[in-house]
Amino acid sequence: METKYIGEHLLPGQLGHFFSVLAFVASMVATVSFVASVQNKDIASQTSWKKLGRWAFVIQAASVFAVFTCLYFALYNHYFEYKYVWRNSSRSLPVSYLLSSFWADQEGSFTLWSIWQSILGLVVMRTAKKFEAPVMAVLSLAQVCLSSMIIGIFILGYKVGSNPFLLLRFAEENQGLPWVARPDYLTFVKDGNGLNLSLQNYWMVIHPPILFLGFASTIMPFAFAFAGLWTREYKEWIKAALPWSLFSAMMLGTGIMMGAAWAYESLTFGGYWTWDPVENGSLVPWLTLVAGIHTLLAFRATGQALKATFFFFFISFILILYSTFLTRSGILGDTSVHSFTDLGMSGQLLVYMAIFVIPAFGLMFIRRKDIPTIVKEESTYSREFWLFIGALILLVAAIQISFTTSIPVWNTLLKLTGLKKVFNMDHDIAPPSDPLFHYNKIQIWIAIVLGLLTAMVQYLKYKDTPRGEMTKKLAIPTIISLVATGLIGWLGHITYDTYGAGFLVAIYLMLFASVYAVIANVSYIFIVHKGKLRVAGASVAHIGFGLVLLGILITSSKKEVISIDRMKMLDGGFFGKDSKENPRENLMLPTHFPVQMGDYHVTYAGDSTAEGDAKTYYLVRYERREPSSGKVIESFTLHPDAFLSNRGEQALTPNPDSKHYLTKDIFTYITAVPIKDDASDTAQYTSHEIQPGDSVFFSNGFFILESLVPQPANHNYVAEKGDLAVGARLKVYTKNNEQYTMEPVYYIRDSSYQYNVPDTVSPLSLYVRFNKILPKDNKIELQVKESATFKDYIVMKAFVFPFINVLWIGVLVMIAGFLMSIYQKVKALRKK
Repeated sequence: METKYIGEHLLPGQLGHFFSVLAFVASMVATVSFVASVQNKDIASQTSWKKLGRWAFVIQAASVFAVFTCLYFALYNHYFEYKYVWRNSSRSLPVSYLLSSFWADQEGSFTLWSIWQSILGLVVMRTAKKFEAPVMAVLSLAQVCLSSMIIGIFILGYKVGSNPFLLLRFAEENQGLPWVARPDYLTFVKDGNGLNLSLQNYWMVIHPPILFLGFASTIMPFAFAFAGLWTREYKEWIKAALPWSLFSAMMLGTGIMMGAAWAYESLTFGGYWTWDPVENGSLVPWLTLVAGIHTLLAFRATGQALKATFFFFFISFILILYSTFLTRSGILGDTSVHSFTDLGMSGQLLVYMAIFVIPAFGLMFIRRKDIPTIVKEESTYSREFWLFIGALILLVAAIQISFTTSIPVWNTLLKLTGLKKVFNMDHDIAPPSDPLFHYNKIQIWIAIVLGLLTAMVQYLKYKDTPRGEMTKKLAIPTIISLVATGLIGWLGHITYDTYGAGFLVAIYLMLFASVYAVIANVSYIFIVHKGKLRVAGASVAHIGFGLVLLGILITSSKKEVISIDRMKMLDGGFFGKDSKENPRENLMLPTHFPVQMGDYHVTYAGDSTAEGDAKTYYLVRYERREPSSGKVIESFTLHPDAFLSNRGEQALTPNPDSKHYLTKDIFTYITAVPIKDDASDTAQYTSHEIQPGDSVFFSNGFFILESLVPQPANHNYVAEKGDLAVGARLKVYTKNNEQYTMEPVYYIRDSSYQYNVPDTVSPLSLYVRFNKILPKDNKIELQVKESATFKDYIVMKAFVFPFINVLWIGVLVMIAGFLMSIYQKVKALRKK
């Protein structure tokens, strides 16, 4: 007899899985129909097949949206009988983060990708005209592959995809457990596993949709290029592909930089970029896509570099698929902080990649002789020559980044092929010990060349440029750039010497190249375009690119850690041997105890947790004082936060906070907090009877009772009317010549009840309690304890990022340039 499970909501899952399968089938029908339309020579048959393909694609698009609706409905209503819902959400999760939980895992993110490709396909069907059928055939095939990722069915004994509507009791890891057979098992499932703490951030709501639109849009230049090869329309596809390629580069670049902003504002990567493998996986396709745009422009004007354009557009989408494999196969689990775990779809991802690699490059090879080529040497004074050189430089950058990022792949291949034994390799290829320098020492020279090309190439004409014309136009921008570089280096004190004098020389060369890119393109707008911004989209984008390079250079070379542990409080393995934190760059802040940090006095003023919020917010007060008078001339409070659990410091998931200035940011985040329920402190108080002027020694120094004060300044003592209170003002001296002040309080309330308020020097683990007054001996009794642990502190890290706004402004300007260029290209296309 079949078990009837109590409380399950099966309809959303049944509908969702039905629409998943329908999307898969409909996309296959659309693919076959559009292919038939292209291959059929009869006009009537072409039209008939195309019409069928359109209907099939519309059905699959509607099905993908239905899948989204069903899964979000289950998430919104906390139907934890579904594994995906249980794994990625909880009842305590704010509604604003439910979308985040939708695309937090593989099945949801594939659905998001498929949604964007569906929208792009609907637009193509209305705009592509003669290229509609071949482009939609490619797009529909991509939808077949994406929809296969979420159907979760067995075909010929092989599991295809992972079903987001799988019931929790059917999950493989739960088979054989006693509760699976209980009809009332849902009574034991009180809540979901919850969204990963680091993902509970507003950036998780807005960053993935933009990034996945960037991923999805890379198929557009790929599809148009493939359509051109397929239909032998080797030139005509260029006009329609150019706006799409600009759109794709803009969206992918925006998604990447939104990820950088997320890392900077809300994660603890120590900045906006760390050359993490997942970051690299999205950057590399953008580099090759930008290279393809520039070779496309060269071909459009001169007929040169068409083969290179095919290659770059093909490889850009292939690299998106490759980065998807890296991210989702689990192969980067040991080298990346934010890759997905393996769901057993690695083979399917490789098949997905092969489905596009083999036809694209196979067809390109077969028709290589048919692709129009001008057999003529370009002049070195021509724009197309240097556009091609720039594209090659971008390719070199992509190769270097991809090779290092793929080290786990190379190690796996060496094992699988047996080459590791052939070459007698005892160990795997190790990733670089200093990733930042490994990448930067190559990429900085590439950035120098790109900056110079960005500045100069637009002044060249296609085919050839008179020798003196370019020199004449560039003379003033060059002089201004040299002067500006010298002033920035001199006034900005750029003396970065971590990697030696050679690297400092490279920094100054990149500084000039970045400034040159900005000034030369601003000049170009006025010299060549006569100040007409509407036709200067490329120049505006290049200005933004120059500002991005300049912002990266200044923030990286002038970034300063100001949380220096001069008291050496964190030595002795505080963070543990596996931690990447440098203890000397982290500062311990005892509660209510001002600590000198750079130009500031910093005080940990307490913490708070909002009702219903799993975060703890830490109040960190900054004060900057006049050196001579000690007068406070600036003060502000930062609120870095962290998710905590009862597992203590190992479960700390922090989010930073920053003070933004026009010329710098002060970036602060928590790196450690004490375990609140730690009861391991067994130290005991010892009593001392002393009078003013007497000393009491402890293990790390001594303190002197200076005086008894009738109006205590201890911040923990809250006076009430009628109190009789006295404070014991103590001056503490340590073996390291450090000095502190303490003031424990003794008071009588309601004429009879005696109390005391202890004081502490947390860095010394020193606690002093004013226990009582001994009037006969004119003495007081102090009780002293040196604790092995203390609980009221935080450990934080703080950077100064100078001129970080140059980077963000550069990103916005570059996006504006792309938008202007897209508008002009679409406008021209409509006119024609």
